[in-house]
Amino acid sequence: MSSAKKTRRGLTLYEQNPFVGSAVVNTKQGVKKITNKSGDMMMVSQSTGEIVSQAGMTGFWHSQPVDKTQFVKLYVNGVKAFKELTGAGTKVFELLYLEVQKQIGKDKVHLAYAGIDQDITPMSIATYTRGMRELMDKGFIAPSMVQGLYYINPDYMWNGDRLAFVKEFRLHAAKAVGKGPDRDPNTADMFDQAPAGDGNGN
Repeated sequence: MSSAKKTRRGLTLYEQNPFVGSAVVNTKQGVKKITNKSGDMMMVSQSTGEIVSQAGMTGFWHSQPVDKTQFVKLYVNGVKAFKELTGAGTKVFELLYLEVQKQIGKDKVHLAYAGIDQDITPMSIATYTRGMRELMDKGFIAPSMVQGLYYINPDYMWNGDRLAFVKEFRLHAAKAVGKGPDRDPNTADMFDQAPAGDGNGN
């Protein structure tokens, strides 16, 4: 669980992303069946787009490079929360979206009124303040211990491979409790107990 503390304004500041748990629960890995123009059946990973297997080798598979920053994904829970935003929340969400575009595979963004390009997203300080509070209340972001640095909710939106992020979180969580993938659960930890002696200090 993330360490947190309250501020005078009632905000909770977090040392770690408080949303990761829900993202872990809601991130599913699987494959889907598609056919190419020749009718061949292929199994494609939903998380990576990689062809897992193919029945028959006729036909062609076309791959086109794209700019990953075009694809900030808004998930079901994020869409639901977005529909509840007011005008101020929607304006500040645009700022958040633009920042997430720059942070591929990252769960943190910098947001500050002084950093707003008023030519692109014009708004008053009052609108910004209301909108930021709304995004926090709706669960899009959570303030970190560092001023101006916010955790984004991977269960709502993500730029990049969310599955890879979730796998990394699970790996660190397992290691934190001494259950890393390299440890045999049937092998005793040498530090769990003192070694048995022969009574002579040996």
